[in-house]
Amino acid sequence: MRTYRARILSFENPSSPSEYRYMSVNDEGHIVALSREKPAITGELVDYSEYLILPGFIDTHIHLPQLHERARISGSLLEWLERYIFPAEGRVADPNFAREVNEEFFSLLLRNGTTTAVVFSSSHREATEIAFEEAMKSGIRAVIGQVLMDMNGPGELLTTPERAVEDIKAVASRWHGFDGRLFYAVTPRFAVSCTMELMRASAEVAREMNLYVQTHLSEQVGEIEEVLRLFPDAESYTDVYLRAGLLGERTIVAHAIHLSDRERKMLADTGTKVAHCPSSNFFLHSGVMDLKAQEKAGLTVSLGSDVGAGPFLSMLEVMRDAYYANPMGPFKAFHLLTMGGARALGMEDRIGSLEAGKEADFVVIDPEPLAGTGGELEVLLSRLMILGDERNVTARYVRGRKLWPS
Repeated sequence: MRTYRARILSFENPSSPSEYRYMSVNDEGHIVALSREKPAITGELVDYSEYLILPGFIDTHIHLPQLHERARISGSLLEWLERYIFPAEGRVADPNFAREVNEEFFSLLLRNGTTTAVVFSSSHREATEIAFEEAMKSGIRAVIGQVLMDMNGPGELLTTPERAVEDIKAVASRWHGFDGRLFYAVTPRFAVSCTMELMRASAEVAREMNLYVQTHLSEQVGEIEEVLRLFPDAESYTDVYLRAGLLGERTIVAHAIHLSDRERKMLADTGTKVAHCPSSNFFLHSGVMDLKAQEKAGLTVSLGSDVGAGPFLSMLEVMRDAYYANPMGPFKAFHLLTMGGARALGMEDRIGSLEAGKEADFVVIDPEPLAGTGGELEVLLSRLMILGDERNVTARYVRGRKLWPS
């Protein structure tokens, strides 16, 4: 048993965080108690009195092989993909290079305070296996999927519906649910690069194996126009995914910027979740997602870095951009980052907040360069949201195990 002493904050309520001074975690990595007064200490006391303890950060949309492609200025989304991203993803076909990138990727995620990530791997089965292996070694919590494409891309990145199903089953059968912290996501890149046959085949195997699904939706106007050209029978981009069977409670769609009310209702009716990626939306000039409209429609919204169009691995910096896109207070922003991510994954009973019975995924934050631990809480968290980055993250824990620094 370890008991942690700090200014401990949890954001299950978006308007008013819970605050404690002590948190006890058992040897299995579960929170057994939180209190404002000093409890009877059994076991080790870990003193973070000068620090904050917050729930671990959850990044619900990030591209592993694009790590080194950040800040590559180009034209539209489709031009950027062809010029920079497809060549970069092709390079991880080399397993040695793939392992190097994966080791760096998961190390950097933890350094920045991300304890759970929803990850696009590459189009290669071996590279996706390597991603799971390196995630396992790192101790992070992750949902990972091999990217699926069978049209409108370089030949070395394309698959067939039959081979896609074979690859999904082979990797997911080994890794989905591993140690209760690694999971598989069926990952059709987006409708521009996937035939209806591929999308339907991948959706079917996702249902059979109870896998997650992740894809992109309505990021840029030109992309939407291309989707409607490719699928003329569909009434909208979202309708393409509905017809394919890809929407559902275990599906996360990234961006979802240019949506009609009818499309939002399709997403809400199917329980589909939205990963809001404000940093990449700004970088590619894709548009600004309307958070109020999404929430009015009943959609669960979380935050994604979307590296490599997103330049920041630090979710504090992504949260700052979320504020610029849709002004909100820090309590709401930290709620989206933590509980929003947990609900997107259907894991809110296990992670996303610091409550008795949940797994102890948390970060230790040094606020001293900004404001110290005292003073008005809303001001302190506002400064952390607007001025903070990985330098404020002192330690990172997943399931009660300290992962960084080791």
